[in-house]
Amino acid sequence: MLGLVGASGAGKSTLVRGVIQLLGHNGVTPVSLDDYHRYSRADLRARGLTHADPAANNLDLMAEHLATLRAGGTISKPRYDQRTGTLGDPEAVAATGLVIAYGMLTLTPPPLAGLFDLTVYLEPDQPMRQAWRLARDVRERGYTPDEVLALRATRERDAARFIAVQRPLADLVVRFHNLPDGISAELLLRRHGDHDSLAPALEALSAAPRPGLVLERAITDDDGHRVDRLVIDPTIAPESAAAAATLIGAGLPGIGPAVLNLLGQVRLPNQALHNLPLALTQLLIVRRMLAVSGAK
Repeated sequence: MLGLVGASGAGKSTLVRGVIQLLGHNGVTPVSLDDYHRYSRADLRARGLTHADPAANNLDLMAEHLATLRAGGTISKPRYDQRTGTLGDPEAVAATGLVIAYGMLTLTPPPLAGLFDLTVYLEPDQPMRQAWRLARDVRERGYTPDEVLALRATRERDAARFIAVQRPLADLVVRFHNLPDGISAELLLRRHGDHDSLAPALEALSAAPRPGLVLERAITDDDGHRVDRLVIDPTIAPESAAAAATLIGAGLPGIGPAVLNLLGQVRLPNQALHNLPLALTQLLIVRRMLAVSGAK
């Protein structure tokens, strides 16, 4: 089981699409935890809540269902229609292969972290995340720009109160930064649990630095964890990215530089972009996940 957590607009769905693209739809069960929202959009506003508030979500049912999926069972999952902001009929979901649970409260309460083999916290720069959310909510969820802006302060308040506190629980923190040359990725690989599964790749990256990649070993992050910090520049040359992909995918059949063309797809309102830092991030997460599941 892979658990992704981050504020709305952090890029969770984009990351999940890349994982599915790499592993194929067969054997991958994506579960959006937005489906555990307790109230329709209208009821939510009437109660003065945001969906980031645990009180607005059926977390007991979510925890029960995640435990069932962890055991390989089948659940009757509720559905929340993001286009209309209404609750739909439940649907049956069976655990097959890799289960990916993604949402704003994936690790709430904290003991839920124990259900997952790997947990990832997504933390893009706030202005970029806000721009992504504005574009998505208008394009896909029926909001007007003025409605999104009017809700921003309350949503950001609750993101700080309820979502950011989950970051210390994650195995991996992924940050995206909007630079003049494009979007860079910063990965904080925490040194515990399955971290050793990536040790050979990190050692190789340290021994032969690649242009566009910066690796710092054994530093302390904002949460007091010992981490390896990998920064991938948006201008990384394709040959450097391919070399890094070879190291990351070493020992795993079918995981190598060729898959970079499948990954890193970013959907913007009027265009689609291919971002190599995102592609390498998706590849690294899959590599680490496969190593953990293989070890178990």
